[in-house]
Amino acid sequence: MSALGAVLLVRLADEAAVFLPFGTLESFRADLGLTFAQAGTVVAAIAPGAVVGGLFAAAADRFSRRAIAAGGAFGFGVSLAMFALGGSFTMLVLAGFVMGMASTAMVDGAEVALVDMAGDDLRRYLARSNLLATIGDLLGPALVAGAAVAGLSWRVAFAAGAVLMGVYALALAAAPLPPPSPAGGTEDAEEDADQGGGGGVRRLGLAAVLRDPAVWILGVIGLLMVPFDEPLVGFTIALLENDRGASAAAATLVALVGISGGVLAFTVLARRLERVPDDRLLLGSVAAMTTGAVVIAVAPVLPVVAVAGLVTAVGLNLAWLAVQHRSLMLRPGQVGTTKAVLGTIESTGFWIPVAVGVIADRAGLTLAVGSFGIVGVAMIGLAWWSAASAARA
Repeated sequence: MSALGAVLLVRLADEAAVFLPFGTLESFRADLGLTFAQAGTVVAAIAPGAVVGGLFAAAADRFSRRAIAAGGAFGFGVSLAMFALGGSFTMLVLAGFVMGMASTAMVDGAEVALVDMAGDDLRRYLARSNLLATIGDLLGPALVAGAAVAGLSWRVAFAAGAVLMGVYALALAAAPLPPPSPAGGTEDAEEDADQGGGGGVRRLGLAAVLRDPAVWILGVIGLLMVPFDEPLVGFTIALLENDRGASAAAATLVALVGISGGVLAFTVLARRLERVPDDRLLLGSVAAMTTGAVVIAVAPVLPVVAVAGLVTAVGLNLAWLAVQHRSLMLRPGQVGTTKAVLGTIESTGFWIPVAVGVIADRAGLTLAVGSFGIVGVAMIGLAWWSAASAARA
């Protein structure tokens, strides 16, 4: 396998494997006699692990990306094996924490290397990587379903995932990924204009990243994008079943039409829009997301909801492509550190779906789904501010 091929597969491997704890939650909960709160804690442990994994992302600015990415994949495989062998609540919580940490190291180590490998074609390669990620979104459920259909334990799915992740770790270890530039890119970075802060000489270090307003704008946009993925799909299905009279099968089918927007976004539209600057692409995409979410909340018929879901998914995935590309190009020489900071900011978005759930309990699902429009308006404002700042810089 080529080095570029190994790196492009990183999102596929991550999406497929990280689904397993979520897809088997009820199975391991019942098997080990856990409460729902304990089972939720197991999958929630992935988030703090990912924050700690940001240390490896920052290290990719100065140390071997191959070692970080391959080590992350190996650690990911270990976490899957821990799930497969785990016989206690404590072991599964630890497995979830290791999974989050290893996943961040694997993905960020590979993508920091991709910046050097792809050059001016970075956004095109990111679109390919994200397209492969959509395949990973299907492979994870297929592995869980296959084990269930065969009458096998949920542990078998994790064991198979551990083996496959181990193979991928070997592929990354054998891939000649480019090393970091001397001193973490200091020489080149000091010559670059500070794209995020509006001009001047780039200064390195975590403090410099934290002082960059562009990093915070991008981080908050990423935070606000989080609920537009699985949470919006989940609340949409609930809305259709409870308030629109749809069957479970029909509601799920409508949701699947929307999810397919990722394929459209990362193929046809990514090619057609590849010359559109990140800031303009982001602004248009979050506007589409917001409009789609509002239509989902108020549309009385399923076909309209399906089209609105498709528009929302296309906007979400194009917005993610713009944010992803912008984050990798924002601070040359500090790509890993920037990703670590952005990942930490984005991880705090876990409270938004909780707030939407509170709205659903107190005011109904229509207002709950409609509240995504408020989140979208906030993103539009931040995206406009980001575009205006870039224009001034």
